[in-house]
Amino acid sequence: MDEPYNIYGGTQDTGSFKIPSNSVYGTITRNDWASVGGGDGMYNQVDPDDSRWLYNDYQMGAIQRLDQKLGVGKSIRPSRREDDPPYRFNWTAPIHISPHNSQIIYLGAEVLLRSLNRGDDWQEISPDLTTNDPKKLEGNIEFCNITTIAESPLIAGVIWVGTDDGKVQLTKNSGGTWIDRTANLTEAGAPEDYYVSRIFASNHDAQTAYIVKTGFQRDDFRPFIYKTTDFGETWISIAGDLPEGIVYVIVEDRNNPDLLFIGKELGVWVTIEGGDKWVPMMSNMPTQDVFDLLVHPRENDLVVGSYGRGIYITDISPLQEITKELLAKDVHFFEIEPKVQWIYKRRSDPAGQRQFAAPNETYGTVINYYLKDEVKGKIQVIIQDLMGEELVTLEGGTQAGLNRVVWDMRRQLTKEEMEQMEDSPRRRRRQGELVAPGEYVVVLQVGDKTLKRIAKVRKMHGNG
Repeated sequence: MDEPYNIYGGTQDTGSFKIPSNSVYGTITRNDWASVGGGDGMYNQVDPDDSRWLYNDYQMGAIQRLDQKLGVGKSIRPSRREDDPPYRFNWTAPIHISPHNSQIIYLGAEVLLRSLNRGDDWQEISPDLTTNDPKKLEGNIEFCNITTIAESPLIAGVIWVGTDDGKVQLTKNSGGTWIDRTANLTEAGAPEDYYVSRIFASNHDAQTAYIVKTGFQRDDFRPFIYKTTDFGETWISIAGDLPEGIVYVIVEDRNNPDLLFIGKELGVWVTIEGGDKWVPMMSNMPTQDVFDLLVHPRENDLVVGSYGRGIYITDISPLQEITKELLAKDVHFFEIEPKVQWIYKRRSDPAGQRQFAAPNETYGTVINYYLKDEVKGKIQVIIQDLMGEELVTLEGGTQAGLNRVVWDMRRQLTKEEMEQMEDSPRRRRRQGELVAPGEYVVVLQVGDKTLKRIAKVRKMHGNG
């Protein structure tokens, strides 16, 4: 929740990294990255209330708490007494911060572990939630362990757990009692012992959750995605018309419960119909495994974590409004997200011959609208102040579907100013002044239709 927000991700052999979603230098380079963990970088969970505290782990549950203010890391890996068997952790042991109290941390072994004080002390709040199959407990890599944890953001103590040997378990009272929902899921068509790669607790209904199972260990490439609306009593497949291909992760949008995204071995797919119909959402992304997804709560960005090809971000705010009823309209003008007037710094660090640079997001206020059919003639987007004075006029696209116009948050030069610029040494800079932070009226003119929205320009950041 910093400004700009940061993304935390794990990499094989080189630990975990923190990367800004936008750089105050205009482009994101390796110099903007920060190392925040070692080993094989795995889960990274940052405190949403205070980004000073970061929790991450490397292989087999080696969890640390990093104080980002002081740059000091502390191992908080729980352990049993010497005469008890050690905890069994997955190679990628899941960490989960409670959405109700960010000091409460969960960590998955064969039991669910909970800390009430940021990892200083741990307690077991479940029995062994796996099959505890002796045949799978031999060898260097530990099996029969928890792979995914999700606490309902609506009701504290409603916690879902999935395991690598197919178990799906639920507690409604913070671990006081547990209910095994595996058989109910199997009745709906999910293979009983397949790896549970993700559970997602709904943002909109405490009884609703989504489960993804994967058959990659069995060379079974079918998509297994299921939804419950009654705490796991019954399940339905929402794989819809998905083609063959392993699914690793699912997320539900924070604003629209019918908007779902999945990460597959062949990229990102999206549905606006709750899973009845899926379409690929790749654009300029290469075909790749997608192992993680997150919808940012403030920016309404979809953040995509891939296997080996980096991190991708896209603005999904228009999709959050899309419904079947909207698509039947001739024109729809989407809500406009507030934007910051970034003032970029000059980068002082040296750039090598092969300097890597990733682009920032598009600078400016992004204006989206939908056209059912292609429009003949011009479409205008007019920016006004609250008194009705016109500041700038932009020309919009006329193609059917989603169209986008970007306003650079400057007023348009007058004719007199343009003429003066022709004789000025700065004649190449034909930009008006930045507008003051505040609210502005955006008018969309499509034929005889006039639609209006409010755009908010936020205070500039950047120059220290």
